[in-house]
Amino acid sequence: MPRTFDPSRIRRIWVRAPNWLGDFVMATATFARIRAAFPEAHITVGMRPYLRPLAAGTNWFDAVVETPKAKGIRDFVRSVRTMAAADYDLAIVLPNSLATGLVPFLARVPVRLGYQQGRPFLMNHGIKAQVRRRFWQKREGPRRWPMPMPLYYRDLLDVLALPGAAVHPELAVADGDDAWVEQHLRSLGIAPGTRLLLLVVGANFGSSKLWLPERFAAVARHFQERRGMRALVLVGPAEVELGERIAKEGGAIALSQPVLPLDKLKALVRRGAVMVTGDTGPRHLAVAFDRPVVCLIGPNDPNYTNYCLERTVVIRKDLPCSPCQRKICPLGHHRCMRDITVDEVVAAVDELLGRGDGTVG
Repeated sequence: MPRTFDPSRIRRIWVRAPNWLGDFVMATATFARIRAAFPEAHITVGMRPYLRPLAAGTNWFDAVVETPKAKGIRDFVRSVRTMAAADYDLAIVLPNSLATGLVPFLARVPVRLGYQQGRPFLMNHGIKAQVRRRFWQKREGPRRWPMPMPLYYRDLLDVLALPGAAVHPELAVADGDDAWVEQHLRSLGIAPGTRLLLLVVGANFGSSKLWLPERFAAVARHFQERRGMRALVLVGPAEVELGERIAKEGGAIALSQPVLPLDKLKALVRRGAVMVTGDTGPRHLAVAFDRPVVCLIGPNDPNYTNYCLERTVVIRKDLPCSPCQRKICPLGHHRCMRDITVDEVVAAVDELLGRGDGTVG
C-alpha cells in the first residue's frame, strides 16, 4: 500500500529530470511547481550533464547531481548508496525507465512518485498512463496514449495534490550570455536589430525527421532576399556537415564554429525573430521564450508536443503510415517530410510575421 503523504514532513527532495532537451524544457513548469509547493525544502535534481545550463538562473534546485548513463553495476550501486546517504523524504521520478525508479526504491526513499507502468512496486505514489494497444505491431507492444508532455508531468504532480497547474515552460538567460550572442553576431557581420531566421536542420531522433536540405536552403534564400532577414543554421555536434551544406546553398550562416552550447543557444533563440524546425529540442526553447515557430512534424505523433501553440504553426501530412514513431522510415520514402513544400513553410513564416510576432526579442 502507498505510504500516506504528509507534505509537512518533506525536507529533502530528489527530482529525476528527463534526459532529452525537449522533454527537459517541457518539464520546467513542473520544476517550478515543485519549488513553489516546497519553498523551504532542499531539492536536488539528477540530470544529464549536457542539460545543466538549462537550469541556470532559476531557483528550482539547491543542488545538481549529474546522472550520465550508467556504464555497469558499479555505477548503479554507487548511485543507490549516494541516494541512501542523502536521506531524501520524497523522490519525484519523471522518466519512465526501470532504472530511474529502481534507484530510489533500493535507497529506501519513503515517498516515491512516478508513472507506474512496469514498476508498480517501485513507485508507491503515482498513476498509470492510458495506453493504446497496437495489435498489428506486436513487436512494439502497447504505447502510451499520446498527450503533451507538460500535461503528462502535471498529472503526475496532481497525485500529491500540489498547488498549481501551469504548463508553459520557463527558462532564464544570463546577461553575459545575451552579451556574448550580440558580440558573436557582430563578428559574423550581423548588425544589432537584424531580424534572425533560425533554421534547425538536424534531429537527434533519426533520419525520418529530417526535411530536405535544399528546401531549408530555399527558405533561407527567400526570407533574406524578400524580407531582409538573416538566416542562421543551428546545428548540433553531429550535424555540422549538414548545416554547413545548407548554409552554403542558401546564403546563410551555419553556427558550427563553434557549435553553440545550451546557455548561448538559449540567448540566441530568445533573440530570434522566427524559427523553422523539425520536431526538435530547440523548438521548445522557442516556445519557452514565446518566439514564433514553424514546426515540421513527420513520423512523430504531434499529440506529445501540442501545447502552448499560440505562436506555433505545425505543418504535418496526415498519411496512412503516420505517425509511425520510427527513427528510419520503414517504407523508405519519407513522404511525411518530403510532402512538406517550401511554399507551405514560407506561407507559415509569413503568417507569423504578419501577426507582428517577429519583432526582435
